[in-house]
Formats: sequence, structure tokens, C-alpha cells
Amino acid sequence: MQYNPWRSTCTTGLAPLQRSILAEEAQTRLIRTWQPDLVIGLLQTEAYAHAILSACIDVIEVPNDVDGVVATRLHRQRLLDQDGHEFRFLMGEWVLYRTVGNHKVMVEQLTHLLDVMTNPRLSIGIVPLGAEFRAPAPGFVLHDDVRASTELVAGEIVIDDPEGVALHLKTFEILTSQAVFEDQASQLIAKAREIHQSS
Repeated sequence: MQYNPWRSTCTTGLAPLQRSILAEEAQTRLIRTWQPDLVIGLLQTEAYAHAILSACIDVIEVPNDVDGVVATRLHRQRLLDQDGHEFRFLMGEWVLYRTVGNHKVMVEQLTHLLDVMTNPRLSIGIVPLGAEFRAPAPGFVLHDDVRASTELVAGEIVIDDPEGVALHLKTFEILTSQAVFEDQASQLIAKAREIHQSS
């Protein structure tokens, strides 16, 4: 297990971190991500990503390189269209209602989610608000079956021991069993979009 404090790893801003993530993702065949609070980075629109990353820079108090960070995050999304990669994404339904930026940003973001659901390389599941609590589950990313990472307020934890990775895999399967996919997921996203449109 390794702990990487943001202020140590991001002394020149967040763009180098995004570039390192890009390189890591390119070497990963299967990426599984659970995110209970925000739209997953690989699915974010430019405006949504700008709002998120601006807030992160303000809190962490690292050099403001938000334009470069956003550009790199969007560049990472090209991986979604490359052969040899598979993506299994899970998000909490709360993500759809939490206002990032403003309601216009959210309408654009939720429309984008509906559009990318047709990509055969990825699946998007939504864990409903009323789902039973069955596992402690902060957001995490699984890279194949060899490594898990979790972002905290002050840094990132990287887990590569087999027992720790196995617990993350087990948790992801539990959350997958609770999630809805395809038409049911689309309906939840569309419902949330209507609320943002009317706000």
C-alpha cells in the first residue's frame, strides 16, 4: 500500500498527475470504477471537468493549471474508443443530481452520459438512491485485477497487495449487483436531466 499526498505529487499543478494517469490507463485492459459522488473522469464534459478541477485546485492550494489539466483529462477519453480496452463504470444516483458548475453544465453532462452509453467498450451502471447498504465503498478504480486506487481529500492510496485488491473486486461485484444498466440507467439519467432543465 502506498500513500501519495497531493501537495507532494502536485507541486507544479495537477497536469502532471493527469498525464501519469493517462499512461497508466493506456496499459490497462480492464478498468473498473466506482464513484459515489461525481461523474467519472473518463466520462466528464469539458465544462464539468473544469468546475471539478478548479475546486480541487482551490482546496489543495497547488499551482493553478486548470486549462492544461482539463485538456489532459479530455485527451484521456480517447482511450474509450480504442480496441483492447474495456470499461465498467458504476456511479451513485446522487451523482446525477449534485449540481457541478450550474444546471446548464449538468444538462450537458447528463446528455453526454446518455450518448456514450452506446459505446460497446463500456458499461455504465447507476446504483439507485434506495439501494441497501452492503459494503463500505468510497470511490475507487481497479486496474485489471492487480491494483486499486482511492482518492482522498489529501492524497491517493494505491493498493497492490492481492488481499486488498480482492476486497475491492468483491465490493465492485456487490455494487454491480445493485446497479441498473441500459434502459433503466438511461431512465434515471433522463429523469435527473429533466430536473436540471427545469431549475
